[in-house]
Amino acid sequence: MFDLSCGIQLRAFRAPPAVDLDSIISLYNNTQVVPLITLLFPLKKEYQDVIAKDAEIFCMIETIPMPSSSINEGKKNSPESRGLEPQFIGITTLWGFKERRHRHSTYLIVMLPEFWNRGYGQHIMWFMVNHTFVHMNMHHISLEVYEGNDRAIVLYKKIGFIEEGRQRKAAWINGGWKDIIQMGILVEEWNEMQDSKI
Repeated sequence: MFDLSCGIQLRAFRAPPAVDLDSIISLYNNTQVVPLITLLFPLKKEYQDVIAKDAEIFCMIETIPMPSSSINEGKKNSPESRGLEPQFIGITTLWGFKERRHRHSTYLIVMLPEFWNRGYGQHIMWFMVNHTFVHMNMHHISLEVYEGNDRAIVLYKKIGFIEEGRQRKAAWINGGWKDIIQMGILVEEWNEMQDSKI
């Protein structure tokens, strides 16, 4: 489990019981989320099999539970104010797939809409990218994003991802054709960014 400084934690996916799978499927049933992440609707068993087979690291994103004495200390807008039980926020993962042998992972982050625009995505992505390059010895991280998902594109660029290509008008989303944009970052680009911050 990784506790991030913004009041959220990343923890490992738990196969039994099915609570984690139910939470993941809830993302794919959210009408605001699904047009931004996929054209498919996964089944629980299929998704669990993909996690077991292809995930380099798969994390559930949730709030950090706090003692009841901390809940009413003026932290009304922070995730800590939500109480003793962790609250599901989303998922973040690095997929290995066949590119693993080339030290290349594919990145994914998905969060429920009520947690957008709070800065969590930046904290999570920075941690995951740094962890991937420093501790997993990857060379290249890539991702795909649909044209029009401007919030995500701004975040990815802020972390250091650059556009590497695009499939033009490749996805039919909400009644129109959208480009699928491929973005990526190399370990040397990440290291250069971190050196410039010192």
